[in-house]
Amino acid sequence: MTRADRLVPVVGLVSLVVYTLHGFEGALTRDLGVYSYAGQQVAEGVPPYLGILNRAGPLAHALPGIGVLFARLGGWDDVMTMRVMFMLIATAAVCLTYVLGRDLFRSRAAGVVSASMMLAFQGFIEYASNGPREKTPMTLFIICALWALTRQRWFAAGLCTALATLCLQTALFSTLAAVVVGALLAARGHRVRALARIALGGLVPIVVLGTWFALVGSLPAAIDGFYLINSRYTVPRPMTDNLTGVWQDLRAAYGLTVWLLATGIVSLVLCSCAVMSRRARENDPALPTLAAMTVGLLAGLAWTLRDYDAWPDLFPILPFAAIGLAAGFALVARRLTPRGGHVLAAMLSGTAVVLALVYAVSTRDATLELQRQATRRVLAQLPPGASITSIEAPQPLVLTRRTNPTRHQMFRSGLQDYLEDTWPGGRAGFERDLVADRPDLVAVGETVSQRWRASIQPDYVYVGSAPMWDWYARASLGPSTITRLRSAAGYDPSAPPALPQGQPE
Repeated sequence: MTRADRLVPVVGLVSLVVYTLHGFEGALTRDLGVYSYAGQQVAEGVPPYLGILNRAGPLAHALPGIGVLFARLGGWDDVMTMRVMFMLIATAAVCLTYVLGRDLFRSRAAGVVSASMMLAFQGFIEYASNGPREKTPMTLFIICALWALTRQRWFAAGLCTALATLCLQTALFSTLAAVVVGALLAARGHRVRALARIALGGLVPIVVLGTWFALVGSLPAAIDGFYLINSRYTVPRPMTDNLTGVWQDLRAAYGLTVWLLATGIVSLVLCSCAVMSRRARENDPALPTLAAMTVGLLAGLAWTLRDYDAWPDLFPILPFAAIGLAAGFALVARRLTPRGGHVLAAMLSGTAVVLALVYAVSTRDATLELQRQATRRVLAQLPPGASITSIEAPQPLVLTRRTNPTRHQMFRSGLQDYLEDTWPGGRAGFERDLVADRPDLVAVGETVSQRWRASIQPDYVYVGSAPMWDWYARASLGPSTITRLRSAAGYDPSAPPALPQGQPE
């Protein structure tokens, strides 16, 4: 093993310490519940998009399913096992960022700087141990594609680009742009062959998944979930519509590291400008690759400007920003003595690790256990096997391993309009069918509109709340059962569930 290789386990160990200190008991939010529930469904043999309909890629369903399979084999908790698995994926992403920086700049110090910066991004830490979230493996595959670009392994670059996109479609724009431009700049005399290998690598996972979907009869549902809903029903939210709100969102999620993110973006762009100098290209073989990454970065930023939902949308940008920070370090280190470069790398990396540790320790959360307790208390008032239907609240289904009666649970970002066009009788028909199914409980997400809540009343009555969702019980369960449920759920008649200001119908 070379000296450089020995740093990989060190990077991995530091990452594991940071993520473990952050803990695994963070809140199971609505989105995390979606992917946890999807994983449980896949583990039980239900293909992606048939268990639960959402707009992400099929690997967003399948990868958590691997965690659930391990949990079932070992007799472990589903959520905790998925979270440990995704923590290992996040750790692999940081380790590979080290390898990417090391190989790109031919410097172990630059590799350590790039990895430490990737580790420092607070938003990435949040989902590293509080998953599963599709953006964590997506980020790993983006880094894999950039490393393959650096080594001119075009088939692998195309393969990893496709895998990232099959986690979440937004990865396509930045990653494919970087890989294609890299092939055009680096594969002189062999550009057509390089592009063909990229295309072939990209087709492999698509063909494999497409064959699986065709064999199990879910191909139309997969096409709708992956492409149709996003292209026809989803309305983009331009970042420029609310720049103040976006900045506040980013500051809240990334804290001080939002400045690292911004600095990395600027640094990558400025450092790659030297590619226009022939002399600079001759002295620095990394410049064409940096230029390709800058194109990928700009493509990703352009897409984010076009459609921004929340701070995790910047995950496809994080690897580029980490490399940009390492590029700035490498530029400065060339003007220092070797010892000076190592001291600077130690200072930068140490600062980044301290930022990561402070965030990890200071934001530990135990909401998951509160959600478990709230669910147990309510279900203890009902016979075993009591049924639950979810309206944007998959968490109790995940915690109790129950199955929703329909794949429709989410109704935002075009999913409600899709329901209107595809469900017999549209949304009104769905609401009637939901009540007609007579589930014992309906879990309603805390931000669900009053119109949805009104659609299940008076057949269902509000009995209380759990962290991040509200409980409605079937009125025909009887007064005594309703009273017990309200006591268990902490019912407060003076504080009924209220729709936040501005919440759309």
